[in-house]
Amino acid sequence: MKMSRRVLYYGEDRPLPERRLLRAGPLTVTYEDGDLRYVRYGDREILRRVYVSVRDRNWDTILPRLSNVTIVSDENSFRISYDAENLADSIDFFWRGIIEGRADGTITFSMEGEARSTFLRNRIGFCILHPIKECAGQPCRVEKVDGSREEGTLPLYIAPHQPYADLRAIAHLVTPGLWAEVRFAGDIFEMEDQRNWTDASYKTYCTPLSLPFPVEVTKGTHIAQSVTLTLQGEIPATVGEPSSGLTFAVGQAPTGSLPPIGLGLASHGGRLTPREVERLKALNLAHLRADLWLARADWETTLARAIGEARTLGVPLELALILSDAANDQIKAFLAALNAATRSARPRC
Repeated sequence: MKMSRRVLYYGEDRPLPERRLLRAGPLTVTYEDGDLRYVRYGDREILRRVYVSVRDRNWDTILPRLSNVTIVSDENSFRISYDAENLADSIDFFWRGIIEGRADGTITFSMEGEARSTFLRNRIGFCILHPIKECAGQPCRVEKVDGSREEGTLPLYIAPHQPYADLRAIAHLVTPGLWAEVRFAGDIFEMEDQRNWTDASYKTYCTPLSLPFPVEVTKGTHIAQSVTLTLQGEIPATVGEPSSGLTFAVGQAPTGSLPPIGLGLASHGGRLTPREVERLKALNLAHLRADLWLARADWETTLARAIGEARTLGVPLELALILSDAANDQIKAFLAALNAATRSARPRC
């Protein structure tokens, strides 16, 4: 099976969302499909992404369907508005997003919505990503929901636990004398270090994981939140433009040893071609991983494909089981299917 360039480059065969470059005074920002991305001060990235997340009881992300998108902009400011629906199974959540960028560098992203059904959720609200390259080890100022303030630093090394919790606002040093503050309203926020999951960002999200979940959202529930980015301190009269390209060079001398690296089962659902098998074997992979959602009807098909491809590649198979409330029955069914599938030639699991 010949895969399209979109699958090879991005992992799925669908058109990329349209991007629009906008300006809020000294800041540039990219709007993409309801999200803000790459908020920059010159060449320096301040925020990686700001978006609204709806997560169901199993932590699945329910993507929004946008309509009535309106963008008005000039050389120093912009205003975006749109309607969004998050629809899946029992979840029916409607909200309106408004994003405004002002000439002084202030950017406000607000959402106001209503549940049109009763459902269980693990999260509804904003997530904000701070880039690791520009932020790791930088001084930060934190304001808690009780009004207390503290000074600290964003973790230089991977933090296994939330570095900051009970947040009302957090600011970090951008350049000497210039701070970028992100202020939250509508819920309690906390930060996690996403390098734990190979993502080069800190994510600040609502609601705290210390609170029980899932939570029932009853029909008619109103949810409103906002995130505001402001610059504090001295802003130079002129700011350099973001660079338009990337230059890199590859040397010949080895610089270190790679740790054991595995890959996940291809998300497109197709079988590996002989050419793909040859190239993957050349990587000397440590394992192949497959996620089995045992509440879904197709998990046995996914298991069979994972076992076959692990055998073909000659690597151990790592299985992650995602269970529902019927965990006992699901584990029994999984063990029976695994024993049947591996009776003739058991892979190294």
